[in-house]
Amino acid sequence: MSRLRWYGLFTGLLLLASSSPSLAELGYQTWGLRGGVGVDPDQGVIGVHWNLGNFTQRTRLQPNFEVGFGDNATIASLAIPVHYRFGSNPNYTPYAGGGVLLGYINYDKDKGDNSSDWFIEPLAVVGIEWPLSGGGDLFVELDLSFGDAHDAKLMLGWMRRIR
Repeated sequence: MSRLRWYGLFTGLLLLASSSPSLAELGYQTWGLRGGVGVDPDQGVIGVHWNLGNFTQRTRLQPNFEVGFGDNATIASLAIPVHYRFGSNPNYTPYAGGGVLLGYINYDKDKGDNSSDWFIEPLAVVGIEWPLSGGGDLFVELDLSFGDAHDAKLMLGWMRRIR
């Protein structure tokens, strides 16, 4: 793995370890749907995510599973990011974070010569979410990865309101 990947993985694990977890707040909270576009490879991306609770008051674990289609490749990935949520405005909440991206990519070659590969790489996330009047939360998110997956993804998503 390249040095940049190791630094990203180390930073994500350090963020996770330094957040002083309160295990009483961890556990399944709710789920949601997400979709968007990825760049390099250029793809449409769909997926699902879960809110698995907070490590601290502002640090949330929110993994997701996504599949990207197009640009002669298919990418399936599991992201395990930790989001730091800024402020406490009831109308919107910006967040940023990072984590690890695990995935599988299958390249579809024109002449039937298919190749595939597994990957693990660091992930950076920045976004904003806001409550919907009819229930649930809406978010817009920019994901950056550093390796074989998309260089960047712009995602729109919905999350069911917590009980």
